Amino acid sequence: MTRNMTRCGVGIALVLVGAPAALGQNAFTDEAVARGIDYIVVNGVFQLGAGVAMIDLDNDGDPDIVALGATGGAVGLWENDGTGNFTDRSPGSGIAPQIAGSGVCAGDYDADGDLDIFISNWLVDDVLMRNDGNFTFTDVTAAAGVGGGICASNSAVWGDYNGDGWLDLYVTARTNTQGADVRNFLYRNNQDGTFTNVAPLLGVDDGEAPSLVVTFLDYDRDGDADIYLGNDKGSGPNWQNQLYQNQGDGTFANVTAFTRTEANVDCMGIAVGDMNRDGWQDLYVTNIPTGNVLLTSHGDATFDDKTLAADVGSYVVGWGAMFVDYDNDRYQDLFVCNQLAPNRMYVLVDGVWPTVDLAQTLALDEFDSSYCCAAADVDNDGDLDLLVQTNSKRLALHINNEGDRFSWVKFNVVGQGANLFGIGAQVDVTSAGVTQMREVFAGHNYKSQNHRVLHFGLKDNAFLDEIIVSWPGGDSRTLTGYFGHYTWTLYPPERMGDANNNGRIDAQDILGAILCMDSSFTPGCEIYDMDGNGYLSFDDILLMGLRVSGRFMGGI
Repeated sequence: MTRNMTRCGVGIALVLVGAPAALGQNAFTDEAVARGIDYIVVNGVFQLGAGVAMIDLDNDGDPDIVALGATGGAVGLWENDGTGNFTDRSPGSGIAPQIAGSGVCAGDYDADGDLDIFISNWLVDDVLMRNDGNFTFTDVTAAAGVGGGICASNSAVWGDYNGDGWLDLYVTARTNTQGADVRNFLYRNNQDGTFTNVAPLLGVDDGEAPSLVVTFLDYDRDGDADIYLGNDKGSGPNWQNQLYQNQGDGTFANVTAFTRTEANVDCMGIAVGDMNRDGWQDLYVTNIPTGNVLLTSHGDATFDDKTLAADVGSYVVGWGAMFVDYDNDRYQDLFVCNQLAPNRMYVLVDGVWPTVDLAQTLALDEFDSSYCCAAADVDNDGDLDLLVQTNSKRLALHINNEGDRFSWVKFNVVGQGANLFGIGAQVDVTSAGVTQMREVFAGHNYKSQNHRVLHFGLKDNAFLDEIIVSWPGGDSRTLTGYFGHYTWTLYPPERMGDANNNGRIDAQDILGAILCMDSSFTPGCEIYDMDGNGYLSFDDILLMGLRVSGRFMGGI
């Protein structure tokens, strides 16, 4: 009883801390140089921008940074110290200069527990760098078979399309650029460090279309990875965007016409998020000045064009875009990079449509040619910071000074099998009767990647009514009684109770659970929460014991 009363007291205190304040000027400040990142992008003109990534390369829980496009092709690599201050780890990293570096994404292709880096290149072979630890990498492109040949590679994303637990890789090729007629690649992971291109076999190489950007997403929420392709020159009669529905057996069906997702734009960027907060992911695609397009999902596998209703057309040349709840008000806002025009931050003020562009108010309206962007909470203060790449300028790290006025919660999803980082998992969070959903991506926005830790704004409430986490393939868990202002780790059913990850529950695990019972329920204790009710009791110890004896078959 005392423990539960203490937890309620903590929740009340957190709500008071999260009391709202008036929106102020300079809610974001560019602190890149002050925080150790001094990197000028000069090589992104022909590549149509140079990718950026905010990814945890050393498994210490905070996002590090990778960037392309510097003079001479030097790949920028910075280690986060946990407070949002960075150390340049580029020297000695083993990553050779990428003079034609175009895009970057990271996934654990060899299932050894760290993130490996894939760099797409413009009219030069792509590169796969294996993470060897301590910010050192080995080029395994030839051995893995993912060089791609001479093609205009842009976007690349990781996902498990065939449900075998191993991450596969999709790479766009912008076919027929400067005479290179190479088509898109879907590299199937052979589980031995090598890949096989199966895009032609599965009918997802997009033919002669000039594909520019791609994303894996589970748009129909059936537990497998679908593919959405953005095609340059799609405003003409020949090419449109394409949506390939995963049939659950590693094959795909083109459902573009049925779902109404062709968009008919010269697509440069794809953002995925639940803007109307109905539990289904929406698509936002950038375009030439005829206007970007917002496609909202009905939940019945079809989409509607809600661009005018949301007032997010922009009507300039758009590139990277991403959904971010920058102010933690429980609504996903929309950041858009633009060419020779101010960047946008479309905000749903109090959740009311249409949006309002607050980029100028937030000090995010740089007028130049911005291409790539990524988001992460670099300083661990509970709000999302933005990394923006603009040609011929220093990389900008916009620190969020606004979002932590409201409550928040973050989730690190542990995956199953060889997909150790939970790519493709989806999380639904209900707080104060409001439900939000997010998906774990590896490669997103435009040629870039956000931190894989899922971030939810909670407004002025810090208690979570329910958390539902769904892994690719169908396994799920439901948790109740958790609080915000923490980063919780969400474990799959088979990992529950096994804190030392040795494949079984042993005496050390039982002791750890008992020690957690005698303290407040905070991150580190959730792996012992066998019944998922947000606190530890002898019921959890009993369930751990039953699992040891082989008599516990479910219930978590």
